[in-house]
Amino acid sequence: MTLRREIRRLGLDLEDLFYLTNAVKCWPAGTARSGGAPTNRSPRRSEAARCRPFLLAELALLRPRVVVAVGAVAARAILGTPVRFPDDHGRRFRVDAREVIVVLHPANASRHRSVWPHYRASLLALFAELARAAGFPVVEATAALVERQGRYLVTRRGPGQPGSGSWEFPGGKREAGESLEACLSRELREELGVESLVGARAAVVPVAVDGHPVVVHFFRATLLGRVAPREGQPVRWTTPASLGRLPLLPADREVAARLGAKSALRARRSARGGGARDRCP
Repeated sequence: MTLRREIRRLGLDLEDLFYLTNAVKCWPAGTARSGGAPTNRSPRRSEAARCRPFLLAELALLRPRVVVAVGAVAARAILGTPVRFPDDHGRRFRVDAREVIVVLHPANASRHRSVWPHYRASLLALFAELARAAGFPVVEATAALVERQGRYLVTRRGPGQPGSGSWEFPGGKREAGESLEACLSRELREELGVESLVGARAAVVPVAVDGHPVVVHFFRATLLGRVAPREGQPVRWTTPASLGRLPLLPADREVAARLGAKSALRARRSARGGGARDRCP
């Protein structure tokens, strides 16, 4: 359900993008409860190994460009070698001229604290990338969360632009063949006349613009110089609390709300004398 829910945020269903199959072709029944149905369990390696020739035959007939292996059983069946979760979540391999992407199974993701806070965002980012590569009208954009002394950099859209007068975290649309990080660096250079270091992805937010899905990837970023707006657009350094009072674009408004909530939580913990251990936004 988690996989299906995330891809539906793009206006797609799993079957629109993927052919769905299983590494093990039969139900691995467990020990029967007293007077009830057999319990469920994970497939044994021997069961997966016996089914692997059928899986490989499927792949040979379908010839997919990308295979997404969900969970350790599927990853091992495709790769022929074990993977280590959560460390290998999102890792990419080349197998028989096709790309294989392994992801942590949703049923296990919540058990791994290092992955869970951004797990759904990582799935959405992957689905957006694959949908765009498959020709679906998904636009990807980037935005920078630049923080200095507790304030975030936002810019205002000028006349004639979509959302004119709205404030946003600086960024722009991804071009063909461009990585998300390269896109954001280019946009900051073109719009604000400043070089940057792009850090970790902080959030992924889908929105609809004129009925078409747009996925905005928010990254932490550090500016390597002074901001010099190239288009004369207003810029402002704003506290998380004040962000919520600005007329922000929809995706930016969602992230600003998260930043405001984190800031308020830190303030409450500080007032009680406790430390804050936040993952943001």
